[in-house]
Amino acid sequence: MPLKKPQIFTGFSSISSHEHPNSAFFHICEENGRYKAYIYTSCLENPLQVAPIEMSSADLKELNKQLREAMTGVARERNWTSTPGRSTERLVEMGHIAFKKVFGHPDAQSIIQRLQDLSTGAYIGIGSKDFLLPWELIYPTNLDEPLSYECFWGMNYIISRYLRSEADYSQSSRSHRPNVGLLTYNRLSSVREKEIPFFEELERDDKITLSRLRPLNRDKKKDELTGEFKGFWKKPLDAAHFACHAFYDDQSPMLSYIELSNEFCISVTDMENYDITIDSHPLIIMNACETGRLNPLYTTAFEEAFLRLGARTVVATECRVPDAFAADFTRQLYTYLLEGCSVGESLLYARQYFLERYHNPLGLLYSLYGSPVTGLDV
Repeated sequence: MPLKKPQIFTGFSSISSHEHPNSAFFHICEENGRYKAYIYTSCLENPLQVAPIEMSSADLKELNKQLREAMTGVARERNWTSTPGRSTERLVEMGHIAFKKVFGHPDAQSIIQRLQDLSTGAYIGIGSKDFLLPWELIYPTNLDEPLSYECFWGMNYIISRYLRSEADYSQSSRSHRPNVGLLTYNRLSSVREKEIPFFEELERDDKITLSRLRPLNRDKKKDELTGEFKGFWKKPLDAAHFACHAFYDDQSPMLSYIELSNEFCISVTDMENYDITIDSHPLIIMNACETGRLNPLYTTAFEEAFLRLGARTVVATECRVPDAFAADFTRQLYTYLLEGCSVGESLLYARQYFLERYHNPLGLLYSLYGSPVTGLDV
């Protein structure tokens, strides 16, 4: 009897195996208290494979907790060398544990072994509402071999997550200068001294049209949300960039919030309550602390909220990222975007840039949600 395919996330169509033959798509769903991965790839004789994942939701929660702790340790490092330090060794160990736990079944092992033959830059798409991991940190290489930053999935593949069946927004025509919206918290020194001047320089050089959200008055929250903030998302934006604080509430994700100037906090609940809609379906880059969604037992956080409200694609950080690095990463990411690269390519190239030049692996802490082929159409 032929294998019945589950309903797959529609977002996968944007990076079809026909357009990108070196691609793999994982659709992970829960069945009878355990998870199962349906793997679609053209690099195997049978393009559809099924592999059980012998983990419970509690196992997944604990694995994410340990991965987050390992990521936080790496983010605190100051001196990078070609030889991984102790905190990065811990991240490698956890990445390998994640690999073995998720792909521990013999059927999965054989599939992943074939997938490892994919060329660098291949697309890996993961569709799941229930099974979330920082997939960039998967480390499939045996630990008895020399440890290497280059072995993380995120240093080799373009990885995107699909939390739901994202809408297929048609691409509208753009001007020669992408319209970029900028939302900031200017009490962060790196934002004030690096990121804001960087975007202003791009506008002076006629590379972008810049729209800045002015500082909001926290004493008039309702008026500011229904007026200035809501109106900001009515603009014809190609991209919206957050350079700010963000706080993730692990117990009540709807209470997670973004802090903008001047100490103006906007929660996921606020965006829902005040019917915020993102009309032009831009790329959103959340260059803020803790904007990722690591607790698989909850279904709401910034990136899913923005996708639901109309964003085409969202980039988010998976743990607290040093402000100085976040600003430097922004510059490199937009360099590639403005050269015509897709956001998936730009993320991969920016990670590789910092690793090759500075031995710095912190680009692995940035994750992609939605279509990786979104760009600025310059």
